[in-house]
Amino acid sequence: MILANKFIKSLKQKGLTLALAESMTCGLATQKLSNFKGTSDVLKGSIICYTPEVKMDVLGISKSCVNQFSCESSEITEKLAKNLSGIIRADICAAITGLASEGGSETKGKPVGTVFFSVYFKNKVHNLRKNYRGTPLQIRQKACDDLYQFILKLTK
Repeated sequence: MILANKFIKSLKQKGLTLALAESMTCGLATQKLSNFKGTSDVLKGSIICYTPEVKMDVLGISKSCVNQFSCESSEITEKLAKNLSGIIRADICAAITGLASEGGSETKGKPVGTVFFSVYFKNKVHNLRKNYRGTPLQIRQKACDDLYQFILKLTK
């Protein structure tokens, strides 16, 4: 929780706003930010895009792209962040997808615990891929913290 508070304070000091497209975190990254003073000055909005249909119907990801790369991929995450900027006008548009538990698109090269981050900031997309171990909740919590840290590094 200390990191989320630091994150909000940092973005507020810089006059930056944020929008999130959350898949595997199911709104956890947004919820963790809601506990601190200044959140309403920073957070413009969030879309939980857990299913392929929401990624396609709301965030404009093509079915062919989903079929080619899978919903849990750097390609889809990057498109989510860019497309989010056309829906919610914010200085920073970030997206997160990944595999917190079995039953998704996991492979040997993309095991459970793989998470993709994309941040659209200053007309450029920045990508990050991480791998975690733990329960689904632990993976989601670590991913949220790393998303905040990733954005903090980009906005220094």
